[in-house]
Amino acid sequence: MRKPRKFSLFPILIVFLLCFSFSLATYFDSVTNPSAIAVFAQSNPEAANNDAAKTPVSNASVTNSTSNNQTSNNQTSNNDAAKSPVSKDNAKKPATSTANPLGMNNLVPFPSNVALPMRVGVSLFVNSINKINEATNTFESQFDLRYVWNDPRLAFDTGEMGTNRLEFGQEAAVAKLATIWNPQIKITNIIEKDAQISPGLFIHYDGEVELIQRVKATFESKLNLDAFPFDTQSLLVAMLSSKYNSNQISLSQNQDDINESGLDPELKINGWNPQGISFNISQTRAWNGAFLRQIEARVTIKRIPNAILGSIFTPFLLTLIVPTIFTFCANVDLSPRLVAWSGSILALVALTFTFSVRYPWLGSNSLVSQVFTTGHAYQLVSVLLSITIFNPDVAKRMDRFIVAELVRYLRWFVPVGFLGVLITKSLLTAFDW
Repeated sequence: MRKPRKFSLFPILIVFLLCFSFSLATYFDSVTNPSAIAVFAQSNPEAANNDAAKTPVSNASVTNSTSNNQTSNNQTSNNDAAKSPVSKDNAKKPATSTANPLGMNNLVPFPSNVALPMRVGVSLFVNSINKINEATNTFESQFDLRYVWNDPRLAFDTGEMGTNRLEFGQEAAVAKLATIWNPQIKITNIIEKDAQISPGLFIHYDGEVELIQRVKATFESKLNLDAFPFDTQSLLVAMLSSKYNSNQISLSQNQDDINESGLDPELKINGWNPQGISFNISQTRAWNGAFLRQIEARVTIKRIPNAILGSIFTPFLLTLIVPTIFTFCANVDLSPRLVAWSGSILALVALTFTFSVRYPWLGSNSLVSQVFTTGHAYQLVSVLLSITIFNPDVAKRMDRFIVAELVRYLRWFVPVGFLGVLITKSLLTAFDW
């Protein structure tokens, strides 16, 4: 008589764990954020400088490389002078030049009869932060930069001019900046190929110059992911003048600059909570030994860990729950336990590799690395227990009363102790104890 075919649960279990680990790795690779790069129109700053030096002031707007008619350039400059430099309409239109107007050299000498170092006020107001890329240590943002300095040569009579403030927008601002002295300030951590800068210029009757730049670009900022996903980051915007040393100009902030700085009340960052903005003024040494004044603006943001905690601990615990039940809760033989732990080890290795690819800057001190290391240690301890004390062939060679007590104790101590270690590490990292 033909015997009925027997089906074993354990090969099915190992196949399930392998499929689960493969699908999990595929899922996390698919949700990895790609680096979206927006390329804007660019112009050559050196060419603009040469053109500005060779042509009269009225034709300074030739920095727009697409203009061929001088008359139309002058009309455009005059029309733009009446526009608000940071209006929403102007901000939506791409600038004709992505080069920083303050980074363009001109032939205007340094102001005389002014106290040295000349004060240049700096303020920064953040409008939006669109994306933070942990893999490349970059972030995309749009903000308004405001520089204020005083040049007595630009003072004018309000009675003759009929106003106490002259306004220049976009191309007109670039053209005007080519004819006056400026502090040659640049953002050192900006990725210039992605940058879009819309300038606006105010010249007050007393010679005070106020330059506002709406900057939309990608910036480099080193991220510390040791506390991930409970981390707090400081997004850096660093500014300095590479032409004038700390004895000539001083980048600083007074109360007006502080009042003009801040974050948009409606600022929202996907996965983050904005905390505030702070400034740090320091000096850096140039190649020629001169000291340059530098000011750093740091936007503090705190990560929202809820979704990431689920993506970490849910698959992590699922890779361990089945072999844990087989080892500590069910009376099964050695072979099924080893099969279950083999699948668990492969699944955890795949999960570790997936997170190392998605977050390549995670160091060995990060919470995620410590969690995965603890998981591998738990697997090793469980396999050793399965082939020793929990193995009937080995246990029968020992005192059965001692073995019984050890098994009863280890069945709850090992899993509970493992969960206790995970919870303790997470709490210490979350609350920065």
